[in-house]
Amino acid sequence: MTPPPKKRPTSARARWLLVGVSLVLVPVLVGLAEIAVRIFGSRIDPLAVFVSSPQLRSDTQGETTGGMFEFDPLLCWRLKANLRGIWWDFTPVTTNAQHLRMTRDIGAKKGIRIVVLGDSVTFGYRVPIAFKKEKPAEFDAAEKPYSALLEDSVRMKFPGREIEVLPLACPGYTSGQGLTWLRRDIAALAPDIVLACFGWNDVRSAGLPDRATMPASGAQVFVRGVISHSQLLLHIAESAQRKAATPPGSVAPEPRSSEEEYIAHFLEMNRMCVEKMAWFGILLPVYRDPNTPGVDPSQPDAGTNPDEGARMTAYRNRLRDVAKENNIAAIGFPELTEASWPSNKTLFGERIHPNAAGHRLMAERLLEFLAVPLARLNSK
Repeated sequence: MTPPPKKRPTSARARWLLVGVSLVLVPVLVGLAEIAVRIFGSRIDPLAVFVSSPQLRSDTQGETTGGMFEFDPLLCWRLKANLRGIWWDFTPVTTNAQHLRMTRDIGAKKGIRIVVLGDSVTFGYRVPIAFKKEKPAEFDAAEKPYSALLEDSVRMKFPGREIEVLPLACPGYTSGQGLTWLRRDIAALAPDIVLACFGWNDVRSAGLPDRATMPASGAQVFVRGVISHSQLLLHIAESAQRKAATPPGSVAPEPRSSEEEYIAHFLEMNRMCVEKMAWFGILLPVYRDPNTPGVDPSQPDAGTNPDEGARMTAYRNRLRDVAKENNIAAIGFPELTEASWPSNKTLFGERIHPNAAGHRLMAERLLEFLAVPLARLNSK
């Protein structure tokens, strides 16, 4: 019986040819699929994929935001650059080229530079107020967020000195996002003073915590960046997200930051500032009360939330104590906390955000709080 002929081994040349064809063909096919999706498919905003919580989607997407936000691979969302007088929920918004709510761009450092990290409080939600959407430029120019008022006051105190206060603030940010932002930009900005004010977004229950929904590791940031530039990958990610979604109410919502994470974020901010020779100060979080409707500005008819109020008190008290234990400067605003309700109602627009009067109070207290570090800087 004749044995079957032996199969000839594939030559090295043939194997390399196969590899070469694959290396060419696969990218071509992927590129064609990308083109097809862009032509025939609906466009997906990366925010819709990477900001998955219904509450945070309401904050960052849709018509109610005035098109104010865009996707950021590191921080998940940010203010769009170079906005000019858009209207966001009674708030006139102008941004500079660096995505900050400022009318001027950041140039080379020339004098004393103060950086203020924060969320919508520092951003200045409804400060000033523009009542008419069709007329966003109609507002009282004397009404300013506390960071801008602080800049005005420090300039008056030290005439002839170059003073700038940079509001590194974005609505919806937690202390974790603030820490990540500072870590990225502190070397480039070289601030002399860094202030940080976060609270409500950390204690807010908005689905899963930030550590699960927006991890800031290098690998995760890289993957988010790659996917965000491909409509094909965004469609695939969205489909996978829908399949993996848990039914509403099946998982109890958690605060976006645990109390331990919240404290750790501020301690790390302080460590970085010490390393970079910047003076660091904490603004203890503000909050009007947990007992009136309107927990969330995007849900004005929502009911009371005593658990949220209890967390705000607990987080603030713990932050104050830890700051004292670690010799970190911290300032509180007793009138702007739930302990002062209802006498503080004239200082707030709603339960979360101080109004123009509240911001004036914060700016005045901050000028006193910064007296010593500012005097030292001015003497140099």
